[in-house]
Amino acid sequence: MPRLSCRRALELKTELHETRAEVITPSDETFAERVHCLELSSKEAGAIVQATTTDEVSRVISYATKHRIPVVVHGGAYATGETSSTEGGIIISLARMAKVVVDPASRTLAAQGGARWEDIDRVAAASGLSIVEHAMHTSGDADIASREGYGWMDGRHGSVIDNLVSVKLVLADGRIVTASDEESPDLFWAVREAGHVFGLATELVFRAYPNKSHEGLGGQAKGQEVDLHDGDEWLRLQKLKRQYDPDGVFGRWEDSAPTTSGDIL
Repeated sequence: MPRLSCRRALELKTELHETRAEVITPSDETFAERVHCLELSSKEAGAIVQATTTDEVSRVISYATKHRIPVVVHGGAYATGETSSTEGGIIISLARMAKVVVDPASRTLAAQGGARWEDIDRVAAASGLSIVEHAMHTSGDADIASREGYGWMDGRHGSVIDNLVSVKLVLADGRIVTASDEESPDLFWAVREAGHVFGLATELVFRAYPNKSHEGLGGQAKGQEVDLHDGDEWLRLQKLKRQYDPDGVFGRWEDSAPTTSGDIL
């Protein structure tokens, strides 16, 4: 994919000028400061977009797809390597999208993609609830939820992914969709197995439970993992990948292909 040129960066700023999103390029004085969490990566992005709404994220992704510019997400500042940066591409930062809302009646918690687990835990506790969370509190919910995170309550309630109720995603074509067991169930399955290559999650809804500290410590997670070295599962993921992100805007899986014999792609 091509790099984000200076002209394209200016176009992107124009595209977002009526929004609250901030576009930062390497020529801006604050650029190095904004990517301090990515210092382990050798890649230099063409721009960082500090988004504040899902609609802004949609605009950025639509622009990137139109011009074939690679995109990565910088969520809760958890990842510090190659997955949070891109050579000449666009980093979409969700740091300003960190709202957390609890619904005690349905025992669910909705968190934006930039929320950190320590903040989620505090909001849930204020309502007398807990959610299955990652043991590393400084990580972001979207970072871990798309990578089968494990935490203290696994023994009774399963992993973070097991307790994901729904996810709001921005797809490669800029569409905003909600995936759950009822809405777009195939996409919801794919998101739980390899979410970071299917779209950008701007909001996640989790099940919540009455607050009992570390009740699952030492237990076994109840969720069943999908074997991505199984040909049928891999084919299903590849089919959905081609459906939702045919141009590989959110990355590809060449380095993690199954080791089973035969050509299954």
